Amino acid sequence: MHVIYIGSKPYSATIGTLAGWTLITGTNGSNGTVANGTDVGSVVWAAFYRYWVAGDAASPSFSITSGDVTLGLCVRFRPTSGYRINTPVGCKGSDNTSGTGFSLTMDANPGITTADVLSTFSTIAGDNSTFGTPTITATGATIGAVTESPATEGTSTTGYDLEASASTAVVSSGDASAAPVVGWTLSVAQTGGGAFVRIRETVSPDDLSTRILGMSDDPTPGMMMISGG
Repeated sequence: MHVIYIGSKPYSATIGTLAGWTLITGTNGSNGTVANGTDVGSVVWAAFYRYWVAGDAASPSFSITSGDVTLGLCVRFRPTSGYRINTPVGCKGSDNTSGTGFSLTMDANPGITTADVLSTFSTIAGDNSTFGTPTITATGATIGAVTESPATEGTSTTGYDLEASASTAVVSSGDASAAPVVGWTLSVAQTGGGAFVRIRETVSPDDLSTRILGMSDDPTPGMMMISGG
């Protein structure tokens, strides 16, 4: 399965849905109505998913209406053998307090539990700042190492500038009892927002039937393979 994140300015830009892709409910939003300018202004973002099939375009193109500057990211998820990836669940958050401690408290708890893969996308209003160490926290859940993925963040000097980055982690244990919080340390004070996507895998129906018949062992679910670019 592939997830595409898109961030854009100004806040009034419309991110179109490409045929064959599905908006991940709850991930799209904006952090306000601040006018667009160099390294300032409210941003808009969204996340989409598609179960990849042979023949799909290597570089899908999304249309942005009334956009000044846009950044995008595609992340690939592979299920453990014998499992399938469920429909992703998402939420969103924003930080309108300009500072270097960038913190996005999500607007919902997507139901985080053990072995879930967490994928986040954050965008800020200009390329005058860079993203440092990422964090993901959720009350009640223990989350493993959080990694910036891809390791090189996105940046654009087109129009009035934009910067974006992404992170991934796996839930080690526990069930979240509150909305997650995504954090970054910025090099220069900025504002922005972003999307949070929870990825979960379950035994595929065909494989489950085989196991019930006693024709294979039941392996322990493992971490999904993730790559960004």
